[in-house]
Amino acid sequence: MSLLSCTAPRPPGAVTRFLRRAVLGLGLLVCSGASASGASAATLTLQAGQSALVGDTRVTLLRVNDSRCPPRAQCIVAGNVAARIFVVRGSSARLYTVLLPGPTVQTAAGALRLSAATGPQEDRRPPRLTFTVKR
Repeated sequence: MSLLSCTAPRPPGAVTRFLRRAVLGLGLLVCSGASASGASAATLTLQAGQSALVGDTRVTLLRVNDSRCPPRAQCIVAGNVAARIFVVRGSSARLYTVLLPGPTVQTAAGALRLSAATGPQEDRRPPRLTFTVKR
């Protein structure tokens, strides 16, 4: 044993087994779509008045303002969808306005983005909004 060595030498098989396990574990992590930080995403589809849970956080869609151009109409401006949401986690509650198209909003549920909305309907059915939440 040399004076520079602090530990006993490992047999070559132990190092090889460790490296194989590490590479295999990393491959499974990448293939499963999970990230190393443990972040996850949830998709919520709601109509006005509906709620959904994201972990221990309740997200409620309060109101929708849809100013998009109706089907088969010629509009000067395309318009947008504005959603008013209420996020409650424990004793904390906060109102947010989320736009489509628009930026991601940081909430107690995570990074929330309005990703889709059903089109303006001729029969005036309420729009269904799809939110993506990344924790």
